[in-house]
Amino acid sequence: MNLLPLLLPVAVAGAPATFYPNAGPEQVTIEADGTLGGVQVWRTGAVLVRTSDPDALGALPGVVKVSALRGDGRTLRLVTESGVDELALSRRLHGRADVQWAHPDLVYRLVPMVTPNDPYFDGQWHLYNSGSGGGSPNVDINALPAWSVTTGEGAMVAVLDSGVDLTHPDLLVMSGWDYLDEDDDASPTDNGHGTSAAGLAAAVGDNGVGVTGVAWGAEVYAIRLIGGDTSLSDVHDAIVEASEAGAWVINNSWGYGTDCPEIPAYGSTDRALDAAEEEGRGGLGAVVVFSAGNGGCDASNNGLLMHPVVVAVAASNRRDRLESYSSFGEMVDITAPSGGVLTTDMVGAELGYGSWEGDPDYTGSFSGTSASAPIVSGVLTLMLAANPHLLASEAREALCATAARIDVEGGGYDAEGWSPKYGCGRADAGAAVNAVANGLPALSTVLAPGSSAPVDRVVLRWETIDPDDDPVEWEVSWRLKDGEYQLVRVDEPWLDLTGD
Repeated sequence: MNLLPLLLPVAVAGAPATFYPNAGPEQVTIEADGTLGGVQVWRTGAVLVRTSDPDALGALPGVVKVSALRGDGRTLRLVTESGVDELALSRRLHGRADVQWAHPDLVYRLVPMVTPNDPYFDGQWHLYNSGSGGGSPNVDINALPAWSVTTGEGAMVAVLDSGVDLTHPDLLVMSGWDYLDEDDDASPTDNGHGTSAAGLAAAVGDNGVGVTGVAWGAEVYAIRLIGGDTSLSDVHDAIVEASEAGAWVINNSWGYGTDCPEIPAYGSTDRALDAAEEEGRGGLGAVVVFSAGNGGCDASNNGLLMHPVVVAVAASNRRDRLESYSSFGEMVDITAPSGGVLTTDMVGAELGYGSWEGDPDYTGSFSGTSASAPIVSGVLTLMLAANPHLLASEAREALCATAARIDVEGGGYDAEGWSPKYGCGRADAGAAVNAVANGLPALSTVLAPGSSAPVDRVVLRWETIDPDDDPVEWEVSWRLKDGEYQLVRVDEPWLDLTGD
């Protein structure tokens, strides 16, 4: 059986490579990791050329196919043969008198820029800050670029709080256990705190109703834990319940007292946090988020917040400065906006915190590190939705690495970029999600057949590298001399074909 070469694009891996993107003299570089200007690209082995003499390019060495793009016939796509560096070819063509420009035909992953249609979105400065209301432009969590990748579909964020209003039209809520009344209805009684926290993390977005949550495609798992006397065993069981229920992120907008009391590292609480890390999300780990506290003091003596798996969140205002009430210290990991943010409230005029523009189901006055924590929980939920293979530890690292360093002069940052006021800085959803987003595998590099292939057999070999080790399935196509096509799906990068 006579086979022509495997019909797969060739990705040339290795050192950084340069080319001219247009008619100018400046070159750009594809880095060794496949990024160009911080954006992932893939090479196709083809060159795009604008020429005054299309016929002259048809016989170029190393070019196996020439086709014209739509238009006047002077913009061509040149497909190179295996082993030819199309970037080098584009550089050579750039200097020809009959060529206006020449650059590789790169593949980008195009994404929409998503803005939800929720009527109160414009009032949510923590998501998109235009500078209105006395704030500084762009002092926000940079949510829109993150939503171009994911809105948190399929994810679950647990809210351990005063309960969440299960009837709210802007929340998708599953009820967990009520540790105060000892029943399976986690609705609040007269405290809208948990409902407001849930809305910041995951209010339903783009539904034409109310506000937008950070992870507005995610589900909320509600646990009623605060609002009365709560035992350490309840705290343990609530965290473990959230993890066992399938929560990806566990938000805790509460603490032990309003100042900065010394809280021991209780073994029962440590065990619950360890269980979330080790057993949550099928062993990948559920991320546990806590408010840093509202005492305006150093909370480094809080054993709960100092636990290594806890993400402790401080509060910043719409000018990127620490809120006066926000606790600080060695335990702070990250910062997020607060100081009056717009979110969901308990349904009905007689309940909750007030109203927004006459709508009693929403409030614009939710504040404290109780507000900053669920914003970070929403960011982490987006990150895990963008890459479900991510470990909880990897998510924490990426959250820190991509944070925007704020108040550089007054933040007291150390050589590693950590501040006792702001931790790693203000959470940046767009940067964090794009840093961890599940990457596409590189275009396969064909390793065989070669020129020495036997006449009665061909072994096709290729290599594909996936950045986060997803399972990869190949579709192998080849052409017989009589023009027929066949398709085989394989799960290993080789195929041994024999026949007569």
